Amino acid sequence: MSLQPNEVKTEHIATGAVTTPKIADDAVTTVKIKDSAIKTEKLATGAITISKIGEAQITGSKLRDGAVRTEKIAAGAVTTSKIGELQVTTSRIQDKGITAEKLARGAVTTEKIANGAVTPAKLSFTPPSVARPITPPVTSSELGAGSVTTEKIADAAVTPAKLSFTPVTRPLVPPIVTTEITDANVTPAKLSFTPATRPLVPPIVTTEIADESVTGDKIKTGVLNPDHLNAIDAPADGEVPTYFAGQGRFEWKPVEAPPPPVGLFVPRRMTTDDFVQEYFTRDNAWHNDGLDLSGIVPAGATAVRLNIWAVAGEIGFDLDIRTNDTDASNNIAKLVNKAESLYETGQFVLPIDADRKLDYKIYATFYVIKVNVVGWYI
Repeated sequence: MSLQPNEVKTEHIATGAVTTPKIADDAVTTVKIKDSAIKTEKLATGAITISKIGEAQITGSKLRDGAVRTEKIAAGAVTTSKIGELQVTTSRIQDKGITAEKLARGAVTTEKIANGAVTPAKLSFTPPSVARPITPPVTSSELGAGSVTTEKIADAAVTPAKLSFTPVTRPLVPPIVTTEITDANVTPAKLSFTPATRPLVPPIVTTEIADESVTGDKIKTGVLNPDHLNAIDAPADGEVPTYFAGQGRFEWKPVEAPPPPVGLFVPRRMTTDDFVQEYFTRDNAWHNDGLDLSGIVPAGATAVRLNIWAVAGEIGFDLDIRTNDTDASNNIAKLVNKAESLYETGQFVLPIDADRKLDYKIYATFYVIKVNVVGWYI
């Protein structure tokens, strides 16, 4: 039996009669497939390729949990808007996965950097040597204003060479005087003790005064009288106190008169001292012709009378003035201090040469000296 083309109609085909071998390749077109007829089990493994999936057809509900692995995510596909708040935890970030380009500008603040984490290799510049001493040394221009505070300076690190001024030394020479202290500048707060009030109550007693602390310059002129001296005897008219070293006390003795002069004495009036301590070199060496009287004593004078006052800081030193070192080397006016910081005085007559110059030798301990020409002999 032979069939003509298109002679077999749907009704002539028995149910289940069209098997796979009966369907020609590419014979089942889209219009032949019923909607929703292709179920999961009808799809061969790998049959749905990327080209088979329409744009935006795979929604979140179609993805199995854990199905989107790293290799499935395209480079740059995960943008900020795709990440939920607080969803990227430390365990989700690959080791060394945060590179420099992943960090927003200003994102790395101080608190994000672990202590000790910034090594020299992490810096974009070459830091100074961490070895000590630093090479090259830190210069002034590298220090911020006010950066060197007190605690940054080591004890005894500031030497005189570091100062912009010349520091004072101790003890101060000369000592600070009252006029160098600003009025009312020393307040009680500057003192390390509680200051006493005036008048002192109770008054200072002898045991509170250190031995040898009351020097001559501490005693006001005119306050001492004979009763204040620890003397061996009482004064008589014309006597002056003289220190007696044997007993360590004073005794009253008459003023020794100078030797009688030869020739006519010419007295001299004066209102100021002729020579004081600044004039003399006090080094216990003879200074020949060092005391020049030619401006006071006239030519032709044969002798001169000197009045000498002196104060020394130590006991037993002498002040010597002589005529010359040749034919009158023993013609010496010698003043010896017998008490510390008290005036010693005496008058002396010396022959004088034609140049009217005398030699002198004075110890450094003498700090007050007055040599006056009271007259001369012609």
